[in-house]
Amino acid sequence: MLKMKNALTTNHVGKSPDIVKLLRIQATESHVVEFDNVDTRFNDCSNWQIMVDGERILFSTRMHERFSDMKAAVLATVAVCGNRATPSDSAMLDSAQAMMKMLDVYPSFAALAEHPKRLTN
Repeated sequence: MLKMKNALTTNHVGKSPDIVKLLRIQATESHVVEFDNVDTRFNDCSNWQIMVDGERILFSTRMHERFSDMKAAVLATVAVCGNRATPSDSAMLDSAQAMMKMLDVYPSFAALAEHPKRLTN
């Protein structure tokens, strides 16, 4: 006869240890990268933005974005803004390059969640 025990769980509806509500990382001295609702199981997030000294420079308006799609968008920003001389394009290029340096070293949201310069718990 199989005897089953009721396990004591601390699970709550809508909460998971795999979901990080706000992931903030200091990418450079002046650049902070923010990701909302990061799901490390499925390697996606709700949206992201890059802040420079408290000002939002580069961001996504997509409601749901995979890590690979986000990286492709940042690469596209580097390609588009690379040959432009306007101050806003230069700021976006600097932000995108700072983020790419971070994404090349940390190739997933699970890796980013363990970043040593993470600003949120």
